Amino acid sequence: MLSVDVERHARDFMEAAKKLQLYFIGLQQEKSPSKAETLRKEISMLEEELNTKTELINKQEKLIQGWRKDLKDQLNKHITELERV
Repeated sequence: MLSVDVERHARDFMEAAKKLQLYFIGLQQEKSPSKAETLRKEISMLEEELNTKTELINKQEKLIQGWRKDLKDQLNKHITELERV
């Protein structure tokens, strides 16, 4: 009779331990983001970075266009001066 009680208590203890383990695994999974959520965040960050870099590229292109115009104007000015001479 004593060994039956020990076996039953051991079985009950193991079942309770399994339930606790599943509970803690569930909590851990709730706290850690899913693969899809992680990928969405990464995509969002990359899109932000892409937008920032696109804006920088556009600013640089405007600067370059301004410099080209200035150089073209300067060249035309020098050509005009040379034609006078």
